[in-house]
Amino acid sequence: MFRKAPLFLVAIGSFAIGVAADRFLLISSEEAATKPADPLSQTTRKSHPIRERAETTSSVSSENRSSDSEADSTPPDEFDRLIEQIERGQPTNFAALGRTILSMPSGPQRRHALHRLASRWGRSDPQAALRWSEGLTGRDHFATMEDILRHWSDEDPAAAADYVTQLPGSEHTMHLLRDLSHRWAESDRSGALEWSMALENPALRMRAIRGVASSWAENDPAGAARFTTDALQTVNERHHVIEAVARRWGEQDLQGALEWARGLEDGDQQRATQSVLRLVAEHNPSEAANIYQDIAAELPQNGPVSREYRHMAQEVARVWSSSDPVEAAQWALGLPERGSIRREAVGDVTEQWMRIDSMAAGEWINSLPAGRTRDGASERVVHMTTNSDPRTAFAWAQSLSEDHRRFGLMHHTLTEWSVVDRPAARQALSTADLPAEVRQRFGEELGLAPAPASQSGGEPATE
Repeated sequence: MFRKAPLFLVAIGSFAIGVAADRFLLISSEEAATKPADPLSQTTRKSHPIRERAETTSSVSSENRSSDSEADSTPPDEFDRLIEQIERGQPTNFAALGRTILSMPSGPQRRHALHRLASRWGRSDPQAALRWSEGLTGRDHFATMEDILRHWSDEDPAAAADYVTQLPGSEHTMHLLRDLSHRWAESDRSGALEWSMALENPALRMRAIRGVASSWAENDPAGAARFTTDALQTVNERHHVIEAVARRWGEQDLQGALEWARGLEDGDQQRATQSVLRLVAEHNPSEAANIYQDIAAELPQNGPVSREYRHMAQEVARVWSSSDPVEAAQWALGLPERGSIRREAVGDVTEQWMRIDSMAAGEWINSLPAGRTRDGASERVVHMTTNSDPRTAFAWAQSLSEDHRRFGLMHHTLTEWSVVDRPAARQALSTADLPAEVRQRFGEELGLAPAPASQSGGEPATE
């Protein structure tokens, strides 16, 4: 029987490659678990895009599968056998199959087929598969590379991680490294930690250690926390890793994570608390707001307020306003004015609300009493609209109550506006509510001074 197999494959070889990609689409996606998760476990999944990719990218809706099945003829058993060989990692011309899949029209079916190919190829020859993926572009390149690295890291995590450190620096590269180190630490924490600590590039080192610490904190948050505060001396590195540990701890034991954070030194304490607040705000923003109110109640009565308290309030405001800007706005307006806490939180609410409903956001800002809080919201609108709608941005800039900030924003808006529509910018300057000396200075600095009249006394000269 085994001697007949090669002849059998030759018999079907002339058309097997041509339909293999379509057959991929009919293979059951049941290997990718689709169990529902509670909010905090769902948050955990978000930190493992590589590990969970089989769940998020290989699944196709039953409706789409049904539609595809109607359009395609049912393949014979021979093709089932061929696909089973590929699934088992049997010798296959992956490169040829990749070319066939890439000739398919763009869409979810093509992406799904690329995912299946990258997964299988990554198991048998990850380095060859990665060389192939480097020839892809955009989403195809990143998605296939993640699939390949996921399988490579199962067999040789150090080699997979080393490969990522050689990639051009980008946020995507940093995410890959973090997730690979996290994956590595699940099976060999000491090896992953030793490798991460030995990295010389500070940015790569921080992301790798953060991945290890995040994995560590899933099973032993107190131990991961002690390592972070005792072994990491660089402030920026320690703060980023503290955030990862705090989030993992908060997913398992919210009160325990908050108590740990409160016992840290200033700076570390605020970073850890901010991370926990972000986690809570993603699922229950009102609870996060209550936690922050308790923290704010302990602020010293006199003296400066650390900027970290402002950042914590901004975190809650930013997350809450993305789902309910009205309630978030009401909460932000009740925050302390000290340390610009209220001003910056209101500004973050403004940005999120502008993205959801700019008209409603504008009406809300106009309803605020004149002062620093309203000015802060107006400034955010100016910065968000200067490039897309400089006329609107200029009007908002003029609404500020403090002269210094108003003049600065008007100057900034006119600078950008004059690049795309100089006559309109000149006209806006000529009618703006500005002292004569400020108007003249702006006109000279920006080249927006009124054009001189022609020698004949006719119409003003034009550019």
